[in-house]
Amino acid sequence: MEPYKELEEKYAAFAGSTHAVSCSSGTAALHLSLLAFGVGAGDEVIVPDFCMAACAFAVSYCNATPVFVDVLPDTYALDPALLEVAITPRTKAIIVVHTYGRLADMDAIIAIAKRHSIPVIEDACEAQGAVHASKADVTVYSFFRNKIIPAEEGGLITTESEHIVERANFLKSMAFNTEHDYFHTEIGYNYRMPDAEAVLALASLRAYEANVAKRTAIEAWYDQYLTQPMPKRDAVWFYEVNVPSNAKEAILAAIPRARHSFKPLSSLPMYGSGAGKPVSRALSESLLLLPAWTDLIESDVRDIAERVNGLI
Repeated sequence: MEPYKELEEKYAAFAGSTHAVSCSSGTAALHLSLLAFGVGAGDEVIVPDFCMAACAFAVSYCNATPVFVDVLPDTYALDPALLEVAITPRTKAIIVVHTYGRLADMDAIIAIAKRHSIPVIEDACEAQGAVHASKADVTVYSFFRNKIIPAEEGGLITTESEHIVERANFLKSMAFNTEHDYFHTEIGYNYRMPDAEAVLALASLRAYEANVAKRTAIEAWYDQYLTQPMPKRDAVWFYEVNVPSNAKEAILAAIPRARHSFKPLSSLPMYGSGAGKPVSRALSESLLLLPAWTDLIESDVRDIAERVNGLI
């Protein structure tokens, strides 16, 4: 069996899904999902204001318009109370993101989506292993090298829909037609996953339990050594921490593997350059990401925590 097909089969079983489609990246998985739902010019797609920009970029690739909705302050996920008022006759899909490994309220979001017959795309790129038997129309994953199940790069879609599988497989492979080797009826994309990446992803999938055990230990060490620990996550990707805004740059300088949190997408220049939605803006100003790489040992985490404690 070709490695990418083996990965599709094994990841579908891992995620409790019937089908899986591999592709070149998590961003490609988002784009293919939107295309499979027929998203195009004139359409709107609801996107959380606080998440990775790839979610909005994928909408823009379709010549559609991302409509940004604020998030909850505890999960950083799409706020269901704000979702319904954002839906218009042009809304073609809803993207929900499990940001920093904290799960969104999928039951509430899917109930709203079903009332309006709008498909839900679940972005679990930062929460691999925490989503099982998803109720969303599709769930997308990334195998970028910093993810919980890493390869060097790569992405994957899980779904119960044979139509989505057929469309995603067709579009990701340059939309080749069976009638003629080089007769194309649609614009296609070179979004196939190389076998070398599939091999790396399969190895990481086999090592998932050990990887998660180490990340859980790292989370526990941060909880122990930080003076202001955070609530437990559904999946440990990074360890996000609240810090005073005037201490952020000093912490980033002291901890080279730390990083900023997301900017509100609605504040980016291509999407309006505004201040961002209120909760998204507050999270962007207060959160920093501390490393949770599996090469860290307890003394490393203690050292990082002590540097953070000393600067806040």
